[in-house]
Amino acid sequence: AQSEGRPCEYNSKIYQNGESFQPNCKHQCTCIDGAVGCIPLCPQELSLPNLGCPSPRLVKVPGQCCEEWVCDESKDALDELEGFFSKEFGLDDAEGELTRNNELIAIVKGGLKMLPVFGSEPQSRAFENPKCIVQTTSWSQCSKTCGTGISTRVTNDNPDCKLIKETRICEVRPCGQPSYASLKKGKKCTKTKKSPSPVKFTYAGCSSVKKYRPKYCGSCVDGRCCTPQQTRTVKIRFRCDDGETFTKSVMMIQSCRCNYNCPHANEAYPYYRLVNDIHKFRD
Repeated sequence: AQSEGRPCEYNSKIYQNGESFQPNCKHQCTCIDGAVGCIPLCPQELSLPNLGCPSPRLVKVPGQCCEEWVCDESKDALDELEGFFSKEFGLDDAEGELTRNNELIAIVKGGLKMLPVFGSEPQSRAFENPKCIVQTTSWSQCSKTCGTGISTRVTNDNPDCKLIKETRICEVRPCGQPSYASLKKGKKCTKTKKSPSPVKFTYAGCSSVKKYRPKYCGSCVDGRCCTPQQTRTVKIRFRCDDGETFTKSVMMIQSCRCNYNCPHANEAYPYYRLVNDIHKFRD
């Protein structure tokens, strides 16, 4: 059965949510809710050569896709080092961009760039599997501007090194909080507001076992929207009416800011309109 989520268009082909494909022999890509995420299949090209290797360079191996490091003592070390950095960190072509950046990226019309929904600072680290380059994107904006919503991110931080989508519960502000339109002109904006009293988080009809005093984003009087700037993720246990308990990741706001990059078109952000439900991709 087809999983829920938006499809992706890449190279004039439609890929369903969760479908994997290889645009070339060096990268494995997956369609995840309308965005294409890619991981490298040649991890040795991402790592530096061993210490003591004179004039390191990547060379193509007959019959293989991935290049390998070789040490060549016959060439001038300085010239070779300059060539190495030029090759490894330049911006020559799309395939090189995918490998050098080592990021979960989207291939979109007009060039290569990070999808806004994924944020701009993916994290990567070493993994027990030497063939797996662990990468995790930033959390997306909350799906709702008031009340309980969902925020997502993509990661391959798992034993199978597979791209998966993680979710966390988020609440930018309570729905009863006044919008910026009701504030008097000239009144100082409160970008971050703390809950006046301890409250319980709710999700799918269940409530958190403990009470918390979360921070919420306030309002802006000049037409901008107030959105989270810094957040952290905590594990919180929930209990349902039937006694069942479960643990979910929850976003905790640390700071907010006023900006024009409004996430949704609703009563809180009247100057923003959503367009295009499907991202289009090309080589």
